[in-house]
Amino acid sequence: MKKIIEKLITEKLINPVLHSTAPVSEVSLGVAVGVFLGLTPTVGVQMYLVALVWSIYRYIFCRHFNLPVGVAMVWISNPLTMVPLYYLFLVTGYWLLETQNGISYELFTEYLGHISSTEGTWEMIVAGARFLLIDLGWPMIIGSLVYAVPGFIISYFMTERIVTSHRKGKASLAGISYKDWRTQKETQH
Repeated sequence: MKKIIEKLITEKLINPVLHSTAPVSEVSLGVAVGVFLGLTPTVGVQMYLVALVWSIYRYIFCRHFNLPVGVAMVWISNPLTMVPLYYLFLVTGYWLLETQNGISYELFTEYLGHISSTEGTWEMIVAGARFLLIDLGWPMIIGSLVYAVPGFIISYFMTERIVTSHRKGKASLAGISYKDWRTQKETQH
């Protein structure tokens, strides 16, 4: 099982970042946007939200970030991590809002399990959105921002550092300067 998880992480999260030919800043921003949205209670629509943010950023602000990398990064919240992450968001939100209301982890898991067994993708999205946004509401949203905002910032700078180091290593192996490697390999938008 460990090998399967490592393979999935490598193929779905690491390789899209390291094999991208976009400029480092665009890759880093793609990771940051994906991590931010991956750390919000929006499973089921996260990839669409990345595309929406990308469209706004590209067509309104005339700037770019790497869309495939952003889409890949939302998978930090997935069927395996969703329940613990969402419960963490909820508990954090209750704590920040100083609300005594609470829900046990077991009941929370049961509700999400019921929603995920709903037939039809659209019905599942509606039921999940209703539960997360209406039934649990602000505590979960506020709690998620506690993790999403630092996640955005940290992932941007970590990605920038890792990708730059990786590309400098590739340039060194090719026997050329990093500047020359960038000229030859990076695609500009």
